[in-house]
Amino acid sequence: MYYDIGDDMRIYYAFKIKNEFYEIYRETPSVLYSFLNQLYHFKKEDLDYGNNLFRQIVNIFDKEELDKRLFIKLHNKMKYCKRGDEHIINNLYRDEVSIMKIKRSYIIINSNKNCTEFFDFLKEEEEHVFVCDFINHDYFYVNELKMLV
Repeated sequence: MYYDIGDDMRIYYAFKIKNEFYEIYRETPSVLYSFLNQLYHFKKEDLDYGNNLFRQIVNIFDKEELDKRLFIKLHNKMKYCKRGDEHIINNLYRDEVSIMKIKRSYIIINSNKNCTEFFDFLKEEEEHVFVCDFINHDYFYVNELKMLV
């Protein structure tokens, strides 16, 4: 299988927002994005402080369980493969190449599409997942994502 992370790939970070902060920022996701964007651009000397702030609003993912559920759901699909800790969708029909890595505090998705199939999985499997593309200044809750056909 061939895949290449190039300039046309978007980099999404997905965070599992704690319930109380989801209720606060559900109607104002721009404020939540601004906060996470500031943390993303913190200087190295401020990382301890930033990490403390981050842990106040974000729940950790059960990395092993989520990894297993994704593999079980997609392992028999021709478009899917797993290489190490990378879940890869190479869907020739949709012209999609997406790579997802599950970490404990966030999920990172590289995709050549604005709406990857991995978002559907996150919508089904997790609550209050907030996705940010810090390069393109894009953000949304996956449960509010709608595909326009």
